[in-house]
Amino acid sequence: MKPVYLLDSNVISEFTKSVPNPAVIKKAMENDGLCAICSTVWQEAVYGLEIMPDGKRKQMVEEIIRNLRESYEIIPYNDFAAKICGEIWARCKEAGTPVPFYDSQIAATAIANNMILITHNTEDYAALAKNSMLQIEDWWE
Repeated sequence: MKPVYLLDSNVISEFTKSVPNPAVIKKAMENDGLCAICSTVWQEAVYGLEIMPDGKRKQMVEEIIRNLRESYEIIPYNDFAAKICGEIWARCKEAGTPVPFYDSQIAATAIANNMILITHNTEDYAALAKNSMLQIEDWWE
């Protein structure tokens, strides 16, 4: 079955917490097989791991990231998503609401693949949603 939900970095971060948000974990489990991450989120996860100091926490996070790679499809940031990204990034800038490039890449990947972005940072994506067809859900609610 094709993934429906694109998980933002803050969803992935919940999996690494000693006490994750139970609502997020429950929704992720209920939607097993319907969730994916994009290459930008994968990059952020790998970067976060690489800059962590060595130790038990890093080993635990490394195992979680390995499981992510095996459990979730990684949706590529391709030429279609790049076109969408450029368009909505420009619209946001013209509207006086510039957004971070990584957020625009994640949003564009969701739009290009007709997926719903799952994030707790709804305010970070508000301008992108206003200037595009981005659909957002917050599983923390």
